[in-house]
Parts: sequence; structure tokens; C-alpha cells
Amino acid sequence: MCGITGFFVQANKTEHTEASYTHLKLMADVIEHRGPDAEGFWVNTQNSVALAHRRLAIVDLSETGQQPMESQHFVLVFNGEIYNFRVIKKELEKLGQSFNGHSDTEVLLYALEHWGLQNTLDKLEGMYAFCAYNKSTNQAYLVRDRMGEKPLYFSKQGHKFFFSSELKALKANPSFNAKLNREALGVYLQHNCVPAPLSIYEDCFKLEPGQYLQLDCESLGYSLNTYWSATEVMIQGSEQPFAGTETEAADALEATLLSSIKDQMLADVPLGAFLSGGIDSSTVASIMQSLSDKAINTYSIGFNFDDFNEAEHAKVIAQHLGTNHTEFYVSEQDTKDVIPTLANVYCEPFADSSQIPTYLVCELAKQHVTVALSGDGGDELFAGYSRYQKVLDSWRIQQGPSALEKAAHFLPKNLFNTLISLPLGVSGAYPHFASERLRSNYYKASAKSFEEFYQRSIAFWQDNAHPLKGFKPNKLINVSPSSLNYTSKLQLLDMQMYLPDDILTKVDRAGMAVSLETRIPLLNHKLVELAASIPSDIRTHNGVAKWPLQEVLSRYVPRELFERPKQGFAIPIGEWLRGPLKSWMTDLLNPSTLRQQGLFDFKTIYPILKMHLDGNSDYSLQLWSILMFQSWLDEHKVSI
Repeated sequence: MCGITGFFVQANKTEHTEASYTHLKLMADVIEHRGPDAEGFWVNTQNSVALAHRRLAIVDLSETGQQPMESQHFVLVFNGEIYNFRVIKKELEKLGQSFNGHSDTEVLLYALEHWGLQNTLDKLEGMYAFCAYNKSTNQAYLVRDRMGEKPLYFSKQGHKFFFSSELKALKANPSFNAKLNREALGVYLQHNCVPAPLSIYEDCFKLEPGQYLQLDCESLGYSLNTYWSATEVMIQGSEQPFAGTETEAADALEATLLSSIKDQMLADVPLGAFLSGGIDSSTVASIMQSLSDKAINTYSIGFNFDDFNEAEHAKVIAQHLGTNHTEFYVSEQDTKDVIPTLANVYCEPFADSSQIPTYLVCELAKQHVTVALSGDGGDELFAGYSRYQKVLDSWRIQQGPSALEKAAHFLPKNLFNTLISLPLGVSGAYPHFASERLRSNYYKASAKSFEEFYQRSIAFWQDNAHPLKGFKPNKLINVSPSSLNYTSKLQLLDMQMYLPDDILTKVDRAGMAVSLETRIPLLNHKLVELAASIPSDIRTHNGVAKWPLQEVLSRYVPRELFERPKQGFAIPIGEWLRGPLKSWMTDLLNPSTLRQQGLFDFKTIYPILKMHLDGNSDYSLQLWSILMFQSWLDEHKVSI
């Protein structure tokens, strides 16, 4: 795993060679954490191309694995891992291709030479983001992996086109204009992350999962193309479902998992796994241990709060498997120490509070290993989220017009809005909006589609109570195919946004901040395609969510060790904001600062802040989103 960055200059606007190297070095230096082992640069001033690479050596630790890597036609900077590169290498050797080393990057380079981009992408199994510059055609390709495990940002500003693994590298270039994107900020506050294709900067974007960008390096014109689609996979899975029994589905899943995990355990450096004690991470750790002839390394995080502590469950699983287990209990001081670093770890605002334990478990693992396997993805693939059933039940109830909707039609709009906003109680000197649930239900019920209803159901700030001044509802709602059932629609919607923009962003940045490579075997695209073909009544079987995964795990671990309600990787952030983090929170939400910024409506924020501090309600999720933005803004000094 590594960091890549670079820029292209429009024809007739060529930079001086020294300036190109200087600016490229600035960009590469700020992502050193992604690759502390080596750096490399490739600059062609004639064609105005500048590519840089920061290396975290995982496979082929020798100098033959150094990047940028060059062949007859291509120059390549690559971030990630190609797990089946040995298979592809044998195909190339049969064609007469020789190799200088044994890295997956060199295999990718020569695959592009022999087969071109699309045919090469069809062969790849892995996580990756790369830039391949074709010297012959003066074109470049930016590519992101199918599920979005690896990030890739790009921006065209003036006569330059920039790209990088992280936004901070773009901002390091003096030519890059880092101006706040208010549309992205509004969406971030709703979802606690900035979803692709948006970024927090104007005129700057994320490449979406399964997508590549083709760039004409002379004019800087570009096109976006999709080479793999989760939507198409879900459609194909529903049209050509798995035809076997429940047990045969579990057998197929186990075989695919064994293959995926075996491939992802290959490394020339020490390797381990995160273990929360939940179904997904326990399944990954169990299969890893079955494939290893010695105890694997496992790592977990614990809290001294029973409602949030899974460390004891992880310890029991680790003891049963016989792993070399390490656990770390997080104190309030540990949290206070980590929080100031988050704005730098996450180069755009990010407010999933499980970012804290994720960072700490990565930091813990890095003390012993360079690669850690994670169990992320199981809930999206096998409909494991408890919110799915709640959303489905709510949607069915609200299919007919409610009394609230009828009232909205015959009452004047101003009167209706006044009625649903009336304060029905008083807390101190500020109104406690007991009608919030009424307003929230109307907001959801007025959705024009199931997809919009779901997005409104999970939004942290609703359109009709949004704290951002001038907020306009976003139009990023994906429409899922009508042929899918409602559960499959929910899974697809999460695979399109929540998984890549929240879960995978959280894991990638946390791991890379401490130079730890994280791998996610459940997101092997063959496994994703298999899961999509397993019928919904097997994914959730006899009321048991994620039944195929649970069945596989039961072949390695007794059910009594893992059958319990799902907890998630949460922290007691609500309590901490009333206690050890209170002064930090009130400093960031200083009224004069917010008024000076002019971004937020303080009248919206202050009542929920007071209610939370008084203990009347838990508004930690809403407050955390604003706190993380304010912290990010202080760190990055962005033009508003």
C-alpha cells in the first residue's frame, strides 16, 4: 500500500523543470505516512507530466519494486495490492514477457502493455488506485478499484490537472485553489462523510468505485467510464440466483472466503487481523488461523462501558482459535489525545465517531505488524444492519397517505410549517421541540421514492432542520433498479455510498496514518458477486441475519461464542461530550466564531447543544458532525 500523486500541465503552459520537481515534492511529502519506505518521481517537461509515489513495501521489498515504474509505453504509479498477480504473471510469461522483480506493480505494468486497460482490469483481483501514463498517446488513466477500498481524488483547475490518494497532497501544490464546497458540506452534515463524486473542495472530485478516468494530457479534457458496477452485479444476482440449498450456499461462500483470505495473507512483512468478536471479523480470523501453521496475530479495542465493550467477546474467540491476541482498553485520556489528530488523518470532514477506536486499533496493530485483515463488508453483502428491517417496516406503514400528509395538502404551507414547529415544552429559556418526531416523520413520509425515504431515514440532519445557512437538498440519491426487492435495494444503496465513503474511508485513512496496510477479504469482487446471487431468504434465513456467514463461522467456532445482538464499533461519545470533551466542544461551538464564519444557523445548533448537555436528549451524532467540521476547518485553513 502506498500513496500516489501528480499533475499534468496543459500544452503550451509548460512549467520549468525545477518548479515541477519542487511542487511534486511538496505534494509527495505530505502523504509520506502512506509510504514511509521510499519516494520516487518521474517528470517529463516536454509533455508536462509529473508523477510521484510514496512506498510502503509489502511485496518485493527490493529496489525492483520502486515506483514510478516505466515500460516501453507506460509510466505507472500504483497504490494497493493485486492479490492474483502471480496468476497474471504466469499468463504474461507464456507470452514471452520477462520481469526484473516479483512485485504486483510490475505485473500490472506489463499487463497494460500486452492487453490494454479494459482487458487488464477484467483480470485484476485486488484493491487499488493507480495512474498509468501512456507516453505514445500522451494520455493518462486514473483507476479506482471495484468496491472503493483505495481513494483517488482529481481536480482540473486552470491549465493544470491534479490527482492524489489524499486531498492534502493537492492542497500542498501552490497552484491548487482550496475553496470550501458548500454543497459537499451540506451533504456531509447529513451523512457524516462526503460521498463521491463530491469532495469538500470546489472543482475537486473523487473517482467513484469501479470507475476510470481517461485524460487527454494535451488539452486536459477527460471522460469518466465505469468498468464494474455494483448495480449490475445486484441485477445479475437477482436474475440468475444461486440455485442450491442453504447449506450449499454456505459451502460456496466458505470456499470463496478461503480463496480470498489465502490470497490476502500473502506478504513479505508481518501480518495480523482485527478481531472485534463480531461475526465478520471472527469469520476472517477463524479462516486465517485455519490456513496458518502458527498462531496468527489478532487485535481488539475495549472500553470500560458495558454497552460499548466487545473486547471480552473478542478475547473468548481468540482463546478458542488459539491466536496471539493483543487488546487495548481505551481511556478518556486516550480519546482526548487522538481527537486533535483526526482532522489531519481525515483530509476532509469525517464524523463517524468509530474513527477513534479504528485509529487506535490500527495504532495497536502497527506495533507488531505491517498488514492487518479486517472484517468490513459483511453487513452490506448479507443485509446485516438492524436498520434495514426498521426502514422496511416504516416504509410499509407510510405507503398510504398519513393524516399528516393530508393536513399538508389542505392547510396553508405557512400554517402547516408553524404547527409542526411549535415548541410543546420548555427547557430553561429555550424551547424543547417535542414536535421533532412529528416533523421528522413528515420529512420522511414526503419522500418521492423508496431510495429517498431511506436516505432521509438515516440522515443525521434533515433538510427541514438543517444547520447550514442556505442549504439546498442534494441530488445524489441513487435510484436502484425496480427489479430488486426492497432489502436488495437497501444493500445496493449502502454499497454505493455508506460502504466506500464511510466505512472504507475510515479504515484506509486510519491505517495509512500509522503506515499500516488494511485488507478486506469480504470485498473480493467474486465474493461480492456470489453474495448478490444468494436469495434474500437465505441471506436472512428463519429470521437470522447474515445466515450464510454465521453458518460458515459455526464450522470454526461454537455458536454460543458468537450468537448475540449486534453491537457495532461504537464509542460512548454522548457521555464524553458531557464530560471530558465538554470544554473542547464548547470552544469549537463558540457563538462568536460561528457567527463570524457565517456558515451555520446558531439558532438551530444551540437548542440541541443545551438539551444534550442537560441530558434531556442524545444529540451526539449531530454535534459530532459539526465538531469534526470545525476541527477540520481549524486544521486546514480553507477559504470559505
